[in-house]
Parts: sequence; C-alpha cells; structure tokens
Amino acid sequence: MNIDTFKMIIAIAQSGSISGAADQLGYAQSNISARVHQLEADLETSLFYRTNRGVILTDDGNKFYKKAVEIVNLTEDTINQLQHPKVIEGDLKIGTLQAASATYLPPILTQYHQAFPKVRLTIETGNPTDNIDHVLDYELNGAVIGENIENPALNFIPLTKEKLCIVSVTPELPDLKTAPFLVFQTGCVYRDVVDDWLKAQGLVMHEAIEFNYLDAVMASACAGLGIAIVPEKVADTFVKNHLLYKTELPADFSEIQLRFIYRKDYLINKPFEEFINILKNN
Repeated sequence: MNIDTFKMIIAIAQSGSISGAADQLGYAQSNISARVHQLEADLETSLFYRTNRGVILTDDGNKFYKKAVEIVNLTEDTINQLQHPKVIEGDLKIGTLQAASATYLPPILTQYHQAFPKVRLTIETGNPTDNIDHVLDYELNGAVIGENIENPALNFIPLTKEKLCIVSVTPELPDLKTAPFLVFQTGCVYRDVVDDWLKAQGLVMHEAIEFNYLDAVMASACAGLGIAIVPEKVADTFVKNHLLYKTELPADFSEIQLRFIYRKDYLINKPFEEFINILKNN
C-alpha cells in the first residue's frame, strides 16, 4: 500500500464512481477496479457498495477514506516543506455562505493569494449544512458559516458580524401575512432569520420561493417577485442604483455572527495554517 492507493480511494469516494476516478487520475478503469478488489481482499472488508449509479462508501470505507485524506495531506505537506522550505504551495479548499463569498471573503482571499500564489484555491458555496458535513468528512479544510452550532469535533474562529436588511421593490413593505419571501433552502442562516423574525410577530411565512443563488434572489427581488432578507453590503449596490428599497430589521434580528469552522483533529498543513493566521488578523 502506497500514497497512490490512498489517492485512488479518495478519488473514487469524491467522484462517486470508478470511471470518474479513472478519468481524474489518468488510469484505466479496469486497473483501478482490480486494485480496489485487491485492497478489499487484503483488508478483509468491503470499502464500497456497488450500485447502478456508482459506488458509495461503506462504514469501513468511510473510516479508510478519512484516514487516507489525513495521510495524503500530511505526506504532500511534508514533501513540499522538504523540497521547498521557503515556498508554501498545495491545495486549500474552503466552503462559504454565498453572501460571505461576495462580501467578507474577497479581500481575505486576495490577501492570501498575493502572499501565497502557489497555493491552489478552491471556494465552494452552497447550503451551510452541506458545507458543515463536508468539513466533518474532511472534504473541506474549513468553512465560513453563520450558524451557531455545537459540535465537539469542530474548532470555531469568530469572524465579522454581518448586518442584514429587508429588500423590496417598493418603499413600503407589503403585508407580511401574504407577501412571498425569496429565501435559500432550509438550513441556511438567512432563512432562519426570516423564520425567527416572523415568529416574533406571531406570523409564519405565507409563501417561500426557494433559490440556490444569491444573484437569483436579488434579480427576483428587483423584478418584484417578493421580499428578501440579505446582507446590507449586498443590498446597498441595488439601493444606490434605485433598483430596490431597504428596510431595517429590529436589532434582535439585524446581525449574524460569521464563524470559521474546521475539524479539531485536522492535520493543519502550511497553506491552511497561513489562511487561519490571516483570518485571525483581520
């Protein structure tokens, strides 16, 4: 068993198929299949369930995958430090809220990239619940979230507080009892703020129109489809261009605390260490 074996298992798990891993690694599919069968025979366990749609990690496979990620990260970081002791390079994969990717993160990422141009950056936006799971599964180094979660496996770094507001196409808000709300999927902190704000007034959301992208929320708000709760920094550009009006939220609902999470047992390599340093100094 060598480092290529661990990389192979990682590629299969992340692509969800033998063929996907073969394309990614440049191996013949039959070669990878044979190596997986031999590895499972050596370990006397199955690492994957085979389905018509691809493969899924078994419990033992998930344990092997997580250790494989640790081993590959540690090995590549060690090789990099020995070969290029003054050059920081490697991979950095960060998850984030969509709004934070447009407001908080850009100057952080610019500062980081200017300092460490050889690090390959990957930024994943999406449902915060998914990003949290990806951090727990070692698929992301860390993630920017707005949720206040408690998990003994995670470290938390407090970041900035993000001010929120309501945006609408008219100066006066429509009747909240019947107004459509433009929201992200359940699990997103902005969706939670809408629910909590309405609940405090004895109301529930009459109609939720769900989106995956912040740009789509803003465009739909401009078209008059409904109202939305978004970061004030995002809203201000639309307000200045006379496309939307903004309304302040009550103090109890007007801010969310952004946090950066990462696993306590994650083997922190140099690219990730330097990213954490920049977060703490901003």
